[in-house]
Amino acid sequence: MKIRTGIILLFCIVAYNVKAQHVDWEKFLSRNDLVFDTLTTKWADGIFTGNGLLGNMVYMYDSNTVRMEIGRTDVVDHRNEGNFGHLYNKARLPIGYFTLTPVGKILKNTARLNLWNAEVTGVITTDKGKIWWTSFSLTKENVIVFQTKTEGEESNFSWEWNPEKSISPRMSFSPVKDFPANPPAQAGKQSGIEYSSQPMLAGGDYVTAWKTIADANTKTAYITVAYNTTQSSLSKAVTCIDGATQKKLQSIIAVHRQWWHQYYQKSFLSLPNNEAESFYWIQLYKVASATRENTRPIDLMGPWPAPTGWPAYWNNLNIQLTYSPLYKANHLEMVEPFVKNIDANYQNLINNAPAEYRHNAAAVARSSALDMMAAVKVYPQLDTTASPSQLELGNLTWMLYNYWQYYAYSKNEIALQHLIPILKRSVNYYIDVMHKEQDGKWHLPPTYSPEYPRGTTSDCNYDLSLFRWGCETLLNLVPNDSLANTWKDVLQNLTPYPADNTGLRIGRDVGFTQSHRHYSHLLMIYPLHLEGWETAGSHELIERSFYHWRSLKSAFAGFSFTGSASIFALMGKGDSAWHALDQLLTGFAKPNTFYMEGAPVIETPLAAAASLQEMLLQDHNGKLRVFPAVPDAWKDISFANMRSEGAFLLSAVRKNGATKWIKIESLTGGKCTIVADLQGHVLTKSSKPVTLINKGPQTYELNLQKGQSVTLYSNNDDLLIPVAPVAANDQQQNWWGTKAVSTKRVK
Repeated sequence: MKIRTGIILLFCIVAYNVKAQHVDWEKFLSRNDLVFDTLTTKWADGIFTGNGLLGNMVYMYDSNTVRMEIGRTDVVDHRNEGNFGHLYNKARLPIGYFTLTPVGKILKNTARLNLWNAEVTGVITTDKGKIWWTSFSLTKENVIVFQTKTEGEESNFSWEWNPEKSISPRMSFSPVKDFPANPPAQAGKQSGIEYSSQPMLAGGDYVTAWKTIADANTKTAYITVAYNTTQSSLSKAVTCIDGATQKKLQSIIAVHRQWWHQYYQKSFLSLPNNEAESFYWIQLYKVASATRENTRPIDLMGPWPAPTGWPAYWNNLNIQLTYSPLYKANHLEMVEPFVKNIDANYQNLINNAPAEYRHNAAAVARSSALDMMAAVKVYPQLDTTASPSQLELGNLTWMLYNYWQYYAYSKNEIALQHLIPILKRSVNYYIDVMHKEQDGKWHLPPTYSPEYPRGTTSDCNYDLSLFRWGCETLLNLVPNDSLANTWKDVLQNLTPYPADNTGLRIGRDVGFTQSHRHYSHLLMIYPLHLEGWETAGSHELIERSFYHWRSLKSAFAGFSFTGSASIFALMGKGDSAWHALDQLLTGFAKPNTFYMEGAPVIETPLAAAASLQEMLLQDHNGKLRVFPAVPDAWKDISFANMRSEGAFLLSAVRKNGATKWIKIESLTGGKCTIVADLQGHVLTKSSKPVTLINKGPQTYELNLQKGQSVTLYSNNDDLLIPVAPVAANDQQQNWWGTKAVSTKRVK
């Protein structure tokens, strides 16, 4: 299609309206439910619920006993004694689990996660009868409901609480001497409510409480966990159970379902591949089960504890990837706990810097508790006493990239006011330790590139890219700041990224010579987009560096494939992007869509959801690219209300391999540039006059008022094609669960 660059003033067309969303949400999400032919004894085969704080995971304890693990994300130890560190003193603590043991021998044991209603159901068939069960974590009450209905002799099944040993789970992986467990739990009963009180050596306790109400062959258990670091939380647990049991269960369920129904409908995405589509929607369910507006940020597990050596927050990749899909999914409310936690720990982030830099700097090392206390020890000369973790200078800046995304997608001015001071401090730390050499360029002292073996190097690319991004961003946000000239000087005179004939190095002193799961030396390519694929000078460097990294795969982990998929997507290589994701989904993702590296780590499946989004919508460097990297086999795609930088909501339909229409709504007003493969003469439909500027092949510029929406299209008949679920190429449904994946895959 040939397009002449110019300006066309187009007025509203009233003859045709863009077809509204046509989605039967309950039916649509049901095709993406988790379905289990059988539950197993594996946590990764478990089925889960959560309300952002409290959650449960149901799987088997043994061949004839069902296990329901209980978790609450803020139940952490809070000791200060000794030099054990936050992975012991401030670790997430296991709580315990219920066991359901039937009277008879289990013959069949099925389960299903109903995404639409956020409820798990199961059927246990034994040689003595049946047990139908339902479980959900209530939205408005901090309560898990577990309801059973029985047939035959199974009305006498046993139901028992089993408290876990209260100690950092890292002790099972890296035990330390003289670190005692908290005292044993104490069982009791009050006002008909059973409880298990777990005291903590540092003070306070956490209490698991439950009450079972029986009615004929139905039993309904109401379960809660309360937590307090200074006194007993028993009264709070009892009050919570009393409050829930005095309400009508159906009323509670109605409120619970209403919240979830509204949550899902904030955006829509349908793909002709059920493996991908189902995976995506289960991740959105997982996020809202793991966090909410007024709870904690997501750690490595969410509210589903399991034995782990990582009972904390990891700041050099994990938390950044965890939040990566929520911006485009139009769920900024789920990012708020992450943003608020940075605000709340402003002083701790300052204290993490060496004393001589605290007047203007801030930082955080590799891992931390919620308080983000983790000291960094980077100086103009290498401190030989510093651990690799303490030399990771870029972690806070990368976290602030996520914070900046929260602002860029919302244009929330309050968020901006909070972001600027901490971003300035993270950039100042680099300025404090940089130095100028004979080449006239600014250089960075030795820092550590996350997890690369012997990765301590001057001019570390992990840090150079984040330093450059921070200066560019601050200049865009506060161009008249007193430090603006310093940032300009950095951008003009910062040393180039160290590279050799294989591409980008780890740093000046360390080449990229062995397999590495992190892509931290490529951050300037993704996600920061400082080196653009469309820029001639960057194109060759990106390609050489990326393919060299991918040529050494022996140490790759799951997130290596999400990073690969996202970089393939920015190259416009849809088939390669999907192939990389498919390698993750078939080789690393568990039947319940979780991911494990010896223990659960939540970030990788969520990053995969972001990679899927980036195949359909990209928004870096001031351009909104619609369907930029679609696999050849994905002929039909629909999405609605996906959010972009600049606070735009986008909807689009692709049919028979061609983009039919794109709708852009501006939430705050502003200019946007659309890149899309619309065929023929492009028309607009808007409630107000709008100026469309052709900026070159398949590129259009619009300036929208706040609340204004515009639809781009080429054919009036195309406007009749609604946003709606698309058919899967293989007609497969309910890909995820314990069915053998090999029976589902189309070769």
